[in-house]
Amino acid sequence: RTEADDPLTFVMWGVQPGSFIEPPALEGEPLGRLDNGVIISKSLADKDGVEIGDRFTLDRVLTEFEVVGITDERNIGHMPIVFAPLRIWQEATYGPPGGPPPGEKLPDILYDFVSVLVLQLDDSLTPEKIAEIDDEIGTKTLARQQFYAASIGYQEEVMTVLLIQSFLIAISAVVIGGFFSIWTIQRTREIGLIKALGASNAYLLRDAMGQMLLLMGGGVVVGVSLGLWLGRSLAIGGNPFMFEPQKLVASMVLLLFAGLVGGALSIRRITSVDPIIALGQEQ
Repeated sequence: RTEADDPLTFVMWGVQPGSFIEPPALEGEPLGRLDNGVIISKSLADKDGVEIGDRFTLDRVLTEFEVVGITDERNIGHMPIVFAPLRIWQEATYGPPGGPPPGEKLPDILYDFVSVLVLQLDDSLTPEKIAEIDDEIGTKTLARQQFYAASIGYQEEVMTVLLIQSFLIAISAVVIGGFFSIWTIQRTREIGLIKALGASNAYLLRDAMGQMLLLMGGGVVVGVSLGLWLGRSLAIGGNPFMFEPQKLVASMVLLLFAGLVGGALSIRRITSVDPIIALGQEQ
């Protein structure tokens, strides 16, 4: 618990000290010196005030740990990760609450159990060979992205976010189409005048599409700039923010395309404007 008596919520991973999976300690020291020393995610230090040298005890398990290092922000399932030496993790996970009775030790077989193995495979291992080994020893090997996708709730969250993004794009197309529809109606007299001077429908449509593209392009640039500024401002306060240029550019292009489609459907009215009737309308 924190100094305010609030419980700490996190996910604990057991790693072999000195292995490739051990995170680098940005502050403090790596795993290994203390049997119960752990490295915590930066978010625990920033949000919950956990510091190097602090001790905490797992509820019900009653195993005590001491913070020896702080790594960068690492989360799974929206919860920060605490990295502990594999041996003490096995004792906390599979052993009795509070550890072995005084003067006794836990059976060696306890240290044979793990829930997940992280492997650094040789490039010579083919997917067929990996599948053959899995069948032989009864395991299932997943790539990193497959492991993330197999996490509880991960696919559901991804699909929810994609659905929200799709609706936002569709709504943007409708809003942009409505805006340019009103814009076209308000310019009916001017359109009629230009038609009376000899302008063709094709010229007027190209002109309208060009103006639409300029307006939407400027709006997208301003919106993206404000979004990046707001995101980086929130990130300073410890909120999660990730900037991926490729996805951002793809979203900008998709938004422009959706806007052009919505706008194009709304400016078809230009082709039906009669110059004589339009010039006779009162403003």
